[in-house]
Amino acid sequence: MPTNQIFQQSEVVRQKLFPSWMELKYNVLSDFISKGEVEMVGERDFRVPAKKIFGGRAGHYDPQGGDMGRGTSPQGVVMLQSFFSSRLNFEFGQLQIMATTNKKVAVQNPFLQCIADGFRESTLYWDKWIHGDGTAKLATATAHSSSSGVSVYTLDAKFGAQLLRRGQFITVYDSTLATVKSANVLSITDMVVNSPTRTVTLSGIVPSAAATDCITFEGVSGASPIGPRGLKYWISSATSGTTAGINRATESQLVSKNVQVSGFLTPEIPMAIQHRILMDRGEVGNSILGLAAPAQQGYVASNIMTVQQYNLADASSKFVDRLPAIKGKKVFEWGDVPHWVDIHQDQSVVPYIIPSLWGRAQLAPVDFFQTPGVSGPAGRFFTLYGGSGAPASAVWFGLVRNEDLFCIDPGAQGVAEVVSVPSLYS
Repeated sequence: MPTNQIFQQSEVVRQKLFPSWMELKYNVLSDFISKGEVEMVGERDFRVPAKKIFGGRAGHYDPQGGDMGRGTSPQGVVMLQSFFSSRLNFEFGQLQIMATTNKKVAVQNPFLQCIADGFRESTLYWDKWIHGDGTAKLATATAHSSSSGVSVYTLDAKFGAQLLRRGQFITVYDSTLATVKSANVLSITDMVVNSPTRTVTLSGIVPSAAATDCITFEGVSGASPIGPRGLKYWISSATSGTTAGINRATESQLVSKNVQVSGFLTPEIPMAIQHRILMDRGEVGNSILGLAAPAQQGYVASNIMTVQQYNLADASSKFVDRLPAIKGKKVFEWGDVPHWVDIHQDQSVVPYIIPSLWGRAQLAPVDFFQTPGVSGPAGRFFTLYGGSGAPASAVWFGLVRNEDLFCIDPGAQGVAEVVSVPSLYS
């Protein structure tokens, strides 16, 4: 609590640089998808038709009055997609707002900053979530410990903590996503995303916590909670289950062309993916690209050339670093395919996608949650109420997103799976 002499104090605030101790904008997948097709949908499912059989019966016939035989017509399928609803809510007490309006004592006005940058933060969350498999799972634990009244999870080497955000409220499930252990009350107070630590510290204890628990976003409940139909939902080698309402066991073109690597990413891997697509479709899309975790970029770069050479006869000669310059580079060529570096990507998988085959089923553009029929700030900013029923000295506002991804042709794209993660990055 402030002292009674706070009115006598004069604060000096460093104005030159206000560092952000958090992940900033790094939206590779959502940037590609945002440039694609957008279909406005309503309450009913959005239909994505596709032709799977051209039609016609080919064979021999006798031109001397022989029976020509019957014919067939084209056949197709229809995938069904809808929107997924997500939100990003903010609350501010009156003191927070009033105490940060004067630039002499506050570097930023957090209320105005969240209004201005909230859409960017919403997109960051969205980019993380659309890397998923259609469930609400964002992280998988490999160990759990508790101390000082908090739970600490160590996460796997695939996604680690990359799909989580410090300050995020989460729901904890068991390993099968069948049983809720802690819902909507615990938040992430600290994260270590660097290999090999990969830990998240929660704001309290998870009841009956286990080393194999799963972390999902807030707001889900019940068994098998759903999430956006993300990259792992559409680009997959799974031959069972359904995709957008179609049985994968009876429709092979829902299965992305895949290579089970069980080793490191060599130049032959993307070429093998292209070979499988070519043999099946007769062509490979010119815009095909890979989405690779930074660890794969590091391995590729060091695998190309790691030898330092210099002239022993020249005493003034300096070392020549033969390692390709990759710092700050978001794309690298490997196997004649551009690979985009994606920090939200599973480290053990490299999907190969064609962005033009992706789109969004959208109920409405991302916007403030607003009272129907009320325009302007009155419909966007809501006064909270206290236990007495009287207004509280706090304000609430939220951003809502009602959209999901669709992919019109998973079989024309591919994925390298079981890709080894170099030891220095695991």
